[in-house]
Amino acid sequence: MRYKLTVCYDGSTYHGFQRQTNLITIQGEIEKALSSIFFEEIKIASAGRTDAMVHAVGQVIHFDSDKAIPKENLRRLINKHLYPHIYIKQVEYVDDTFHARISAKAKEYRYLVSLGEFDPFKARYMAFWKKNVDINAIKEGMKYFIGEHDFKTFSKNKKITDTVREISEFRLEQKDNLLTFIIIGDGFMHNMVRIMMGVLRRIGEGKLKPEKVIELLEGQNRRLAPYTENPSGLYLYKVYY
Repeated sequence: MRYKLTVCYDGSTYHGFQRQTNLITIQGEIEKALSSIFFEEIKIASAGRTDAMVHAVGQVIHFDSDKAIPKENLRRLINKHLYPHIYIKQVEYVDDTFHARISAKAKEYRYLVSLGEFDPFKARYMAFWKKNVDINAIKEGMKYFIGEHDFKTFSKNKKITDTVREISEFRLEQKDNLLTFIIIGDGFMHNMVRIMMGVLRRIGEGKLKPEKVIELLEGQNRRLAPYTENPSGLYLYKVYY
């Protein structure tokens, strides 16, 4: 049978999501916990891989096992093994046609930015920008990302040949000194959101014009945007199926 798990995690102490030899990762810890519970080797598939220090509120994974464990019992068992930095929010039974990555229709990422005084106790969970950034200019720049574009300039992955992605929504919510950037798209490449945020920060600082986004998209060259924002502000917030 196939299990679907919705997972949240604090990625600040892990070497990313993907399993790596001799390094502690989110995937590695979840697989270790599941293998211990099911008394067999369990391998998981995820909706997407997050980098080191990137967090998740609604990551989705799936795995297969012939053993049936009640959903709530399994959730409690896994969380005992994973406490305190990884937490299983929901366990579901799904049919074999479901795939955490392939079945996904869209993903939502959020990027948190503080315009307040630097706080070392929050530095793992948000980025800190200058408080005098031009919010209106940033919002103008965000508009140019919406729609279907070739995002080759905005990815470090040189192996991907199809770099066209569609951003269906990109908005900014501000509460006092906290900025929450919300971006929804049909897919995201390695470092794509962080590079986009790097460009937007420089637009807010007056170093780039909002219209520069058009030029960067059309240029299709990673060297045109050598900016990658801090991973600590990035969250995989939700996967849509």
